[in-house]
Amino acid sequence: MIWWFKARRVWTVLVPCLAVFAAVVAGFNGVAVEFPSLLVGGSNDFLVMLLAPVPVTSGLLLSLTSRLEEGEAAAWRPVFRYDTLLVLATGAFATVVGCVAGQASGSDDAWSTGRNTLFLTGLMLLVQTVAPQGAVAVPVGWIFMVVLIGFDRFHHPYPWTILPQPSTDPLAFTAALVTFAAGLVAHARHRPRM
Repeated sequence: MIWWFKARRVWTVLVPCLAVFAAVVAGFNGVAVEFPSLLVGGSNDFLVMLLAPVPVTSGLLLSLTSRLEEGEAAAWRPVFRYDTLLVLATGAFATVVGCVAGQASGSDDAWSTGRNTLFLTGLMLLVQTVAPQGAVAVPVGWIFMVVLIGFDRFHHPYPWTILPQPSTDPLAFTAALVTFAAGLVAHARHRPRM
């Protein structure tokens, strides 16, 4: 397992990304900036908290694609199990940080960061199976799509946006869990051949 930690660069890549995520959740809770909207001609309030999942998803993808092919070629090494646990642990960490920050601050935005991270991670893993080089851009692309075209003229988010929905929205929660599970399954089925 030590070789797997080194190959996946868990301590040098993923852990610092998780620390940045926690810092963004703690430091930018409730901070919003105005961002132009393409559909309504005005502007929408862009919550900086929506960007919190980006370091997590980027760090996770970099870790998952860092490989030691010689070591992973051995059939007796449970690389798939370790990778699955890494994805699950990363999602759990993001969810716990969001819940703790939400409890401490009473902010709905903090509560939803775990859900948003699960959704964007699942989306990224799904795209990675068909476009490995472009998968890292998916979370950022989704966030900016939401900001630019995700709100109606009354500044209410459309249901498909998921990210700006309240933390209690059952549709957003279900969509995040289904997307995360689908991404995990897709990643497992399309792992690189040795």
